[in-house]
Amino acid sequence: MIGFLQPLALLGLLAAAIPALLHLMARRVPPTVSFPAARYIAETERVHSRRLKLRNLILMLLRMSVIVFLVLGAARPVVRLGGGLGSSHPPTDIAIVLDNSLSSSAVIDGRLLLDGLVDQARAVLAAVLPDDRLWLVVADGVPRRIGIPAAEILLDSLKPAPVRLDLGRSVRAAARAVCCGELPQQEIVLLSDLQSSALSSGGHVDVPVLVWLPPHLPENRGIDSVRVEPRVWSPEGDVVVSVTGGASAPTAVRMIVRGVETARAVVSSDDEIVLPGRAVPLGWSVAEIVLDPDELRADDRVKIPLLVAEPAAATAASAVGVFVTRALDVLRSGGRVRVGDEVVLDVTPGSSRTIVFPPSDPALVGATNRALERAGAVWRFGDEVSGEWLVSGAVGLAQGTAVYRLRRLIGEGTVLAAAGAEPWIVRDGNLVLVASRMEEPWTELPVTAAFVPFVDLLVNRLASREAWLQHAHPGEQVELPASASAISTSEGIVPIASDRPVWMASQPGVYFLRGEAGDTVGALAVTHDPRESRAERATESMLRATFGDVTLAEDDEFEASLFRSARGLDLTTFLLVTALIAAVTELGVATSIGRR
Repeated sequence: MIGFLQPLALLGLLAAAIPALLHLMARRVPPTVSFPAARYIAETERVHSRRLKLRNLILMLLRMSVIVFLVLGAARPVVRLGGGLGSSHPPTDIAIVLDNSLSSSAVIDGRLLLDGLVDQARAVLAAVLPDDRLWLVVADGVPRRIGIPAAEILLDSLKPAPVRLDLGRSVRAAARAVCCGELPQQEIVLLSDLQSSALSSGGHVDVPVLVWLPPHLPENRGIDSVRVEPRVWSPEGDVVVSVTGGASAPTAVRMIVRGVETARAVVSSDDEIVLPGRAVPLGWSVAEIVLDPDELRADDRVKIPLLVAEPAAATAASAVGVFVTRALDVLRSGGRVRVGDEVVLDVTPGSSRTIVFPPSDPALVGATNRALERAGAVWRFGDEVSGEWLVSGAVGLAQGTAVYRLRRLIGEGTVLAAAGAEPWIVRDGNLVLVASRMEEPWTELPVTAAFVPFVDLLVNRLASREAWLQHAHPGEQVELPASASAISTSEGIVPIASDRPVWMASQPGVYFLRGEAGDTVGALAVTHDPRESRAERATESMLRATFGDVTLAEDDEFEASLFRSARGLDLTTFLLVTALIAAVTELGVATSIGRR
């Protein structure tokens, strides 16, 4: 039995009629000659004509055969030695890489993409013989040696997983598994949505890879990242949401805290939006960021932890100037700052969190720098310079404010705001250093309406306490802080081994960390991998560059391509060599006729 892997190429057989048509058009009727001497030439003509007709016929057949052999070779015929699909092939190690990652939950024509992948996997199982050895790789990327009954049970229970499957790594793992056997043939079948973002670089595999061409993923948008600024709100803050995907139309994004929608905005793909956090209760909460649903629902929702603390207890030394002390009094009267020394505003660092301004007396700068060194700080105050710069950076309330004098900040670390090209506000552990004094000769900020909110920002955000908050994707291991003794999951409180404080969550969600006293010491936010939101399909050239020997097939071609390297004889090479021999023979016959 002969099948063709590329049956549409057989249409090229119509071109085999071209040499015959040219041969018929070139037929020549010799002229009739009436004079008597021509009878001697006529006999020679008849003999020579028979030879020419025979050689022309041979040339025509050779030219037709060249075309036929080339077309048949392009159609890739395969001789099957048995009666049905896969019914006769040498024992084969075959691995099925079935991509049930998050993107397989996309709905196409009212049906999950994963359902179509499972249907193709069942077709492969139907072609597997008892002498074959079957391997199955799903979203965890681990090759499993499995029997057909167990594989069918696994396919029946398979659901989209919230993880990302690295196709490059998984196919290479499958190749290592099938190559370890002693069977004469090996083959890998890749069933995936073929996202280009899932292809990782690496060496080619030495096993033929058969790839089923799935339907294209629908237009999609998903949540790329979510971050909380600052990590501890007192009592308000922002949630910055980034959206990815190829969808062109904007969509609504909402923030829901404890069942109440607290913020809403409109965002486009590959854009970022800030959702203000207001009216969030004190303590830990879980915020859910939600996009309008599309055909891939699994990347439209993300849960993150929020920590809201009381306003900071702050005090200011008289050395920082009257503008700062009066601004702090206004904040205290409005309930934005409490009485206490949790945060200190001074010209030298203290034992608590300190916002350090340059001293008014240049002779005291050396003492300030020595105090910074004793406190373990990296930054130092340098020379005083004058000019005119505009503030830029993370301190939005002071954005665009003019600065006329500053004392250079020397060091390396987190720059929160800059005045021109100079660092203006930097963070150094528990310290925040400001390069200018809050007085009119230094900056115009103290005489603007933004000054009191600016001091509020310094105290309650930039100098506020930090919380342990980590982000991870399902399946990733996270090193937990030493203060955590247990982690809260949907199954209950799970103890953490003190000698190896790591955790790997399998499902998205928020996991709170408990200390020895039962208090919450941090939170782990597990969110989907944003690469699963990108629907661009890998091209054939990308697949070949990643794996090497790749055959792409649609539904009908897919079943015909199974066990192509193991089943009977592939006639492609034989036909191409035969076409070459026929072409060389035709050239030899035509050349001999020309010489005669």
